[in-house]
Amino acid sequence: MDVVLRGGPGDGQVIDGGGESVVWGACLYERTNDVGRSHGRDVRVYRHRADYCEPYGRGSEDRCE
Repeated sequence: MDVVLRGGPGDGQVIDGGGESVVWGACLYERTNDVGRSHGRDVRVYRHRADYCEPYGRGSEDRCE
């Protein structure tokens, strides 16, 4: 199942995932009740949790805001 990330450094990314939370880079995203659209289909929206980010990323692209 594809999900769309909202907020944080992964904002707008569509990734394969599911469940209560997903990890993208060094950041945690939690499932919401919102549904977005991507490539003509409905996808679940996951919201960024800044308080659960890895404080020191593995690279500049992994660092949270």
